[in-house]
Amino acid sequence: MADLKTTLCGMELESPFVLGSGPLGFDAESLIEATAWGAGAVVTKSIAAEPFVNTTQHMAMNGPLALINNELGSDLPLKQWTSTEIPKAKDGGVKVLIASVYGYESDDEAIYVAKECERAGADMIEIVSGYLEAGKLSGLIRSLKSSVSIPVIAKVNANWTNTDDVAYACSEAGADAITAIDSMGPAYRLNLATAQPVLGGSGYGWVSGSRILPFALRYVHDIALKSTVDIIGTGGITTPKDALEMLLAGASCCGVCSLPIIRGASVFKTLNEGLAKLLDQYGYGSVKHASRRSLQADTLPERSIADFRFNAETCTRCMKCVTVCPYKARTLAGDENTVDGDACRICGLCFDACPNGSISIM
Repeated sequence: MADLKTTLCGMELESPFVLGSGPLGFDAESLIEATAWGAGAVVTKSIAAEPFVNTTQHMAMNGPLALINNELGSDLPLKQWTSTEIPKAKDGGVKVLIASVYGYESDDEAIYVAKECERAGADMIEIVSGYLEAGKLSGLIRSLKSSVSIPVIAKVNANWTNTDDVAYACSEAGADAITAIDSMGPAYRLNLATAQPVLGGSGYGWVSGSRILPFALRYVHDIALKSTVDIIGTGGITTPKDALEMLLAGASCCGVCSLPIIRGASVFKTLNEGLAKLLDQYGYGSVKHASRRSLQADTLPERSIADFRFNAETCTRCMKCVTVCPYKARTLAGDENTVDGDACRICGLCFDACPNGSISIM
């Protein structure tokens, strides 16, 4: 069985799955539960000097395994985190606790909160900030690194225009790891019965969960191309296959937030079991063996319409390859699967749509 152990900022994790900052990190008990189900590390809700007051109805479903939210940070006072929640979580079995520090107010406040969290027993700090300029966020990273002795993780946001540049600047400033990409937005959904927004406050929110996976993969890949620091790939992971793809793209660990909110913390057990099987299936002996493999791979070569294989024995005649062809080029009749060379544009959708690989590119 493949080895799921990995390291983050030099600390050993039993699993590559990290509970991302959000509702399930709202107190010690929730952090302990995620750990008990197999999370290798857990991140608190974002902690600030003053507790947040979130608007009524600040989360809503946004399709299968996806959410939209305009939640702010933790509604617990800083003193409760430092005197009760963080120590209780560590005493309750949380091996790697990452304190998410809200850095939108001021650098001085963020540094103060980070120092208090370190004193309470946090193993790492994850700084979440609204800075759009590489210089400003990297300056905050330098200040944090000189103020605390535990690792500092910079959380970068896909809503910025230069996310990978900011991430690189943070790594150059001394960030021990990068979390990418959080949620995406602003976005907007309406209640059909009332024509009102589904979210309170302004009605605008941020999308997380399955819908943002391709964006998260792209940013993780681009950041990995520029920097060698650890990356917590966060955004859209809902299956073990998603997790392996995130590792291959360049992640060291896989941040998961929306899935356990929707399905419960027990998903960490399912994710661990499924990822171990996939690592074995594809010949990766460990998480580290799979991480960053896309950086070593070539791009797809050009193919001709004749370069495909068809396995009639495994084909279930579901006709998906025929149905999804926008050019009506593919035909499946009995044991014959053929392509009209004049009509085919080699888009490749039929190969991806086949549920069991009965047709594949040579």
